[in-house]
Amino acid sequence: MLLITAGEQRLLITGDAGVRVEHELAARIGGPIDALVAGHHGSATSSSPGFLAAVRPRQAIFSAGRDSRFGHPAAVVVRRFRRLGSCLWNTAEDGAVTLWLGGRDRVESARPTAWRRGGVGGGCLALESPASMPAAPVTSQGR
Repeated sequence: MLLITAGEQRLLITGDAGVRVEHELAARIGGPIDALVAGHHGSATSSSPGFLAAVRPRQAIFSAGRDSRFGHPAAVVVRRFRRLGSCLWNTAEDGAVTLWLGGRDRVESARPTAWRRGGVGGGCLALESPASMPAAPVTSQGR
């Protein structure tokens, strides 16, 4: 895990930490963070409801492969972030995602805005999980 602080802003990268580690980390984080790279590509084994309630990320980035057979991010995880009002970014849809911290924060994606499926305002993406799309190849494990 890595917590980066730039001025008043914080970025948290949890890697493949599971629910137990997230629970321990939630008590130490001390409130909301500006951006979170969702754990394990947005699979259901990370980004637990309790952890997300503790860190309340304004921006959430899913590092997922395009046309992944695992269907990352998981639909249930996408909904968790949406309920919190997080802006959602997915490298499978957006390409490289660049985040600037330490002043006026800004997030940009490598793919043009017109390519995306539609925003929800303020640069946020109306992201859907590949697992919830009819043509998406997913495994029976739901990873």
